[in-house]
Order: sequence, then structure tokens, then C-alpha cells
Amino acid sequence: MERVTLSTTTRNHRYQEGTIDRSPRVKGADVWTYRWRDIQEDGRRVQRKQIIGDVDRYPTKADAKRAVENLRAEINARQERLGKMTIEEAWGHFQANELRDPDVCRSETTIENYLTLFKAHIIPRWGKTFLSEMKAVEVESWLRSLHHLAPSSRAKLKSRMYTLFEHAKRYEFCDRNPMGSVRQGSKPRIKPAVLALEEIRAIMDEITTPAIRVAVLVAAATGLRRSELRGLKWKDLDLDGGWLTPSRGSVNKYLTNLKNRPSAATIPISEALAEALLMWRKETPYRADDDWVFASPATSGRSPYWFDAALTRQLRPAAKRAKVNKHIGWHTFRRSLATLLMKKGEGVKVVQELMRHANSKITLDVYAQGDEEAKRAAQNHVNELFIVPSKAS
Repeated sequence: MERVTLSTTTRNHRYQEGTIDRSPRVKGADVWTYRWRDIQEDGRRVQRKQIIGDVDRYPTKADAKRAVENLRAEINARQERLGKMTIEEAWGHFQANELRDPDVCRSETTIENYLTLFKAHIIPRWGKTFLSEMKAVEVESWLRSLHHLAPSSRAKLKSRMYTLFEHAKRYEFCDRNPMGSVRQGSKPRIKPAVLALEEIRAIMDEITTPAIRVAVLVAAATGLRRSELRGLKWKDLDLDGGWLTPSRGSVNKYLTNLKNRPSAATIPISEALAEALLMWRKETPYRADDDWVFASPATSGRSPYWFDAALTRQLRPAAKRAKVNKHIGWHTFRRSLATLLMKKGEGVKVVQELMRHANSKITLDVYAQGDEEAKRAAQNHVNELFIVPSKAS
């Protein structure tokens, strides 16, 4: 039996790191077992253990140690605390009491994002720091040092830490949330691409898979988000009446809730789009009401196409062949629709409702970008300033 004792940097006897054992089995690969002691109400310590996984999954001690980080934090959160609480302990308490709280209704993808960000970034840097010693300027400096992460990812880190401190405040582990003073924007480093209608048409002409071509058409015509597009089922469409009602999202292997209440609003679709969808329903073998509109034949229709793979293998190569030299993603079609509608003079309220935004500020500030031609035409309104009056003879 091989044993590794995790390093201890504790401040009192109640916090424990535990031990990891490598134990042989009669059949199969050796397993890693995590052992710790639970403190009972009468003060007794009871030995506990939990299998982490086998050595095929976690080949080294370091792998096993990393795998047990979240569990260790959660275990310690259940123990009675004395004195100050660290970020790691607060995170453990958050996992045990709020992360999967059904009243909060976090989706599986959101929960997975919490686990990933805390394990990969927050706990390694701030885990042993006391809540009371966290400084906004230090967190701000740390976020700025993460040059390899996009601004939106750094903003997400700040958001997750903010939620953790709000949790700690509710349980009276601390009396302030320093994250509220941390400055971290989420705007992208480069201006997002917007496509003209002829560019979208050119890209579609270069896509060889019918399902992905129709998916691009729906995204461009309705502004559906990628998760909503992937989560679309035939029962969500009324092709005779010309309506589409998003009911769910699909991200990776999870079904998710829609982003907000306006996201569930019914969207009118044109006769041309309804006809294109009707033709696709006749073509696809997965046409039952409960089937995915963009069901993947690789899974015999049990799940929709993997849109990330479609983006890298089909959409971007198609754009290159069409000589559309812009960095595109699925969200580009949503942004392009909003910009087109605004350019055509549609009212902000109409565009907001078609895009299913929670408020019009999002519509104006984030999605609707004026094109160069429109901005130049607007500038021409002041051309008279440059006319030099002729001198009287």
C-alpha cells in the first residue's frame, strides 16, 4: 500500500488535509482512496474514506490530489469552525449548501463552470487567504495578469468570486464583499464581426452538410443563440402558423434552462423560412415531434449536432472558401441580425423583442453595430461646415 499525506498549512486542529492511499484490488487496477476524520458533536473523531478513482483515470499521486480538492474543501466546510474562514473553506461550504440548491436553479453547465473556475484558477491562487484579508486591488491586479484569458473569462472569475462572498455574508462568515469594488470589464479585445446578407449567403453556399446549412439559415433569420438552436425540437415549431418557441438549451451533454424569461418568447418566422424548415423536415430521418431539428446521425438522432465541431470543421472553412475574411462564430449570426434590423430603421423595442433581450440597453450597446457606410452617410450631414463662402465682389 502506497500512501501520500497531503501538505498541511492549517491554522487550527479542525482543518484537515486528509491522506490518499493507493490500494490494490483483487480484480482491476489499483484505486486511490481519500481518508479523513469527521468530528462528531461529542468531540469524537470518526474515520471516513471515499474512493477517488483508479490509477487508469488518475495515474499519479498529483492527479489524485488534484481530483480530491473540491471534496476536501466540502468536507472541511461541514466541520465546526473557529476563528477566520479561508476562501477554500467558504468554497466548500458553498458547494455543500448552495451550488446545487434547487431553489437557485443553476443549470448543470453553470455548476460545471463554477467547479472548473474554482479548481483551475481561484483556489490555487486564493484558497488559503482569509475572507477578511481579501483586497479588491489585489484581485484586480491578479485578473489583469491573466493575459491568456479573454476579458469575458476574467469577468466570469470576478462574478463567481462575488457570488461566493455574497454566500459568505449570508452565513455571517464575513461582513463585506470586496469583489464589488473590483474593476473588470467583459468587452472583447477586438470588435466582433458582423456579416452582411450576401456574406451569409456565400458562406451557406459553401457548406456541404444540409443540417448545418439549415442551422445557419435559422440562426441568421431568427437570432437564436447557439444553445437554443441546438436545443430546438420539431414540437417547438408551428410551420403552418409561422412561429417558433424556444423551450430549452443544449450545451455539451446537458439540457439547460433558457438564459432569461424573455428568451422563451415566441418568434415569428417568415414563409420562406417555414418552407425551408418544412423541406428539411421531409429530408431528415428524424422528423418526429420530439426529435431534434438538427439531430446528429452519428448518435442515431439521440442528440443534436455538435455545433463546436461544425464551426471549426465546416463554417469557418466555408467562410474562407467564400472569401469572407472575418472571424466568425455562431453568435455572429445573432449579432448580424440585430445590426441589420437597426440599419433598416426598425424600432429599438421591436429589435429588443425579436432578439429577446431583457432590456433595450443590451440591444443598443452590445449587438447593434453601425456599418461603415451608414456612419459615413451620417457624417455627411455636416458637410456644409466645410463649404467656404465666396467673397463678395
